[in-house]
Amino acid sequence: MKSPLSSRNLFVLGFVILVATNIIVLSGVAYNRSGNPEAQITLTERELRLPYRVHEENSGLTLELVWRALGKERDNDIYPDWRYPIWFSAEKLEELGFDIDKYLRSDDNLNFYKQPIPKEVFIVLENNGELYREALRRAEMALEKEENLFKSGGEDKKLRENFERAEKRLKREHITESRLFAIDAGLDPEKLKEKYNDRTRFIITKGLVKPTINHANKKKEVTGYITKLGIESIHVPLNQRQVFDAILINNKSKYNEFREPRYEVELAYGSRFEPWTVSVRHITDKTD
Repeated sequence: MKSPLSSRNLFVLGFVILVATNIIVLSGVAYNRSGNPEAQITLTERELRLPYRVHEENSGLTLELVWRALGKERDNDIYPDWRYPIWFSAEKLEELGFDIDKYLRSDDNLNFYKQPIPKEVFIVLENNGELYREALRRAEMALEKEENLFKSGGEDKKLRENFERAEKRLKREHITESRLFAIDAGLDPEKLKEKYNDRTRFIITKGLVKPTINHANKKKEVTGYITKLGIESIHVPLNQRQVFDAILINNKSKYNEFREPRYEVELAYGSRFEPWTVSVRHITDKTD
């Protein structure tokens, strides 16, 4: 009968596993950052936000990558659902390898929602591009519509509230909302890089997608849904934390949803399509 491992042997085994794990992780990081970055893009607080709670210990912190996707335009579009991109059609899902006919044939919506397993694909993000300008246009049109209804409706409380919400929506679009939009998806990153070749404007990264069923105009249709990006939290190392520490020290005032961005981050994506921060600076420190 074999004797159980001694405490010392268990300690050695645990230490070896820990070292091997660290070597694998560090090797992956080094590989990701080797060669020229796949993208090197400057984002602001609008796209990379500080967490609501920050631990004060002497360590790094993480920023949340905030992205959107433009959905179909609707009459009451004050708070659109950004996870259903207008471009994510049944044809796009088939291109990504989903069997759309199976879902269209299914009459059991409950089983449908149990069946689809999110699939990892490559998502293309564009910063400050055409979809952001379309989001601005929609907000402007919504404000114009609500303003006209309010003016013609006298002192109606509901019309006033709708008008004020539309005003705030447009202001947020101009000042605080993320300008980073998901614009495409594919299975072959090389084809996507060829199509979206401006590395200072486009990001290609991994993400999870799945099909979903919509019932529009009593018609059953399958569309795509972006579950999440592979990495949505960006680690900030200790040597780049000073800018954020200064902001957090002075951030004693009440939350302001219309505050101008206070910092910008140069973000790079490597050969594994994973991001890291290259540099950070106060926007007020930016020089021409």
